[in-house]
Amino acid sequence: MRFAFSAEDEAFRKEVKDFYTKELPPDWYGGYDERDEQHHFIESVRKKLAAKKWLTMSWPKEYGGTESPMSIQLIFAEESAYYRFYARDAGVGYLGPAIMRHGTPEQKKRFLAPIANAEINFHQGFSEPDAGSDLAGLKTKAARDGDDFVINGTKIWGGHLHLADYSFLLARTDPNTPKHKGITFFIIPAKTPGIRYEEFGNLGGGMQNIVYYDNCRVNAKECVIGEVNQGWYLATTLLNHERVVIEHAATNQRLLEELVAFWRAQGGHKRHDPQTAVLRHKLADIAVRIETCRMMAYRIGWLQSIGQAPTFEASEVKIFGSELTQRFAHVAVAALGLYGQVERHTALKRYVQVDGRMEHNVRQQLMFSIVGGANEIQRGLIANRGLGLPRA
Repeated sequence: MRFAFSAEDEAFRKEVKDFYTKELPPDWYGGYDERDEQHHFIESVRKKLAAKKWLTMSWPKEYGGTESPMSIQLIFAEESAYYRFYARDAGVGYLGPAIMRHGTPEQKKRFLAPIANAEINFHQGFSEPDAGSDLAGLKTKAARDGDDFVINGTKIWGGHLHLADYSFLLARTDPNTPKHKGITFFIIPAKTPGIRYEEFGNLGGGMQNIVYYDNCRVNAKECVIGEVNQGWYLATTLLNHERVVIEHAATNQRLLEELVAFWRAQGGHKRHDPQTAVLRHKLADIAVRIETCRMMAYRIGWLQSIGQAPTFEASEVKIFGSELTQRFAHVAVAALGLYGQVERHTALKRYVQVDGRMEHNVRQQLMFSIVGGANEIQRGLIANRGLGLPRA
């Protein structure tokens, strides 16, 4: 594979850069900051992106896309991540493609255009208190009752339910089959009677939910996506899209540039002591890993552009990108010394360097081992699907 962007691609890249430079405030922190007060601003920017039809450019026109080349979609995702704007939400990033492949014509009409137009938000109900990486071990149940299903169970980690229009989830509908069978995929209104949630803080400073589904009655025809008892196949499609991200490369590239600029401003590039030499090698290693991660993500885009669905390749990108982010978090804090321990919201602003991102990243990086599926599970998928090894 020889991957190169055309002159038209690069012109579009500049257009995206100009958009974010204009729309985002100079002190934009962005990233995964999940505070409610940012929600309305983020939604307003997403509406502008939707008006340009940038959110779903590679989608078919009938679903709100422009059928643009995958290279254009890659550039948009890369630049959005570089500017720390999370344009690729659940609907755009992975639920939409799963509906496109498995949904009924009515469901495609109901969900895909609103996703493309940034009109609806989703809460993800996959992980459970006792079923995260072993997702097929979920205990949430959906019992058939005439034309309806009645859902009971608990989900954890996924998004802000109170900001969502819908909750999409997996539930076991046939307990008498092997655990990867008998699972059904649902999309239900977030205000369905019987749904309630609790909030808790995470190490990154955001808020997450425990969501309880207590006798939630939903119509089967409206809320079941794909076929009953075949939800695992749809979930696999969704997860493969969730794991295929270029964000790790782009966000770490931006952070490396900021860290090196600070280091040079402090005169670090003029020192020649052994400790500085070690740090130089570590930063060079991170730069190489960032470029490798970028190329791995580009390869996924290329596979999709020729009609191939990435499976184990998605797991490769997920592992490499998450472990790059974790490695860099520790290197960056070491580079800053004691300044790397200062939290950005402290009142002693003179001690906050590089906007406090290094301290934040060290707290936040822990989650990347499990978000989108634990790295140990991903290695198993690579062994099975990529190398053809038997399951352990």
